[in-house]
Amino acid sequence: MTTKQIEALRASLSSNADVTTTALKFTESIAQVIESGASEEALEEKLSTSWNILISLAAQTDHGSQDPIVEFVKAVRKQKAGGSDRTVTIWGSEVRLWEDMPLLGAGMRSAWNRAPDSGSEDDFSIPEWTNLNAFAARLTASSPAIPTFDYSLYAIWTMRSAFEDETADAAAVEAAKMWFLYAGDVIERLSREGKSFDGPIAKGGQRFGGKAWRGFCEERLTVWKARLGREGY
Repeated sequence: MTTKQIEALRASLSSNADVTTTALKFTESIAQVIESGASEEALEEKLSTSWNILISLAAQTDHGSQDPIVEFVKAVRKQKAGGSDRTVTIWGSEVRLWEDMPLLGAGMRSAWNRAPDSGSEDDFSIPEWTNLNAFAARLTASSPAIPTFDYSLYAIWTMRSAFEDETADAAAVEAAKMWFLYAGDVIERLSREGKSFDGPIAKGGQRFGGKAWRGFCEERLTVWKARLGREGY
């Protein structure tokens, strides 16, 4: 991934070009890898590189100016290369190349390992982290209609760091505000419905280790809102 590639995508999205045309141009190299009969590993590498460009651009773009990026992602998913969606093998499983957007989720998961002060080699700055959470929240807001864009688990991870641990994480607090700003309705609904996740992946933070939380619930939402209120949100 290079700054040049990120800036090229930024320029395309800032122009008056049709978003569908931009999406086709962005994914052209992916289609070429498939047409060449390259290995599964080569396709995985190309997809990962492409999604990392997108994720980096989202992190570098102020959250209030991300509408073109979100519309671009939707356009990528909607495109039908060669007239129909392709089925490809990724990590040993057959998936639809555009509708399922394979490895975008893996790229987002890797990005979550780069939270500010996490000790990675390329931690995000607090503004970048805020923007990235806003991007995930914006996609999640579309998830009722597009399940592929469901990053609600990431909301829990951010809220946990912001509001459930012994020491509040300042970067996480700013990021948490983005989830309520851009995906508040989804968070409210999932809390009412009690959406849960397998295992301890969505467990409570340090201050709530005794709770049987495994995902969203109204009790947890109340905690988040109370802490948000103290932050002046």
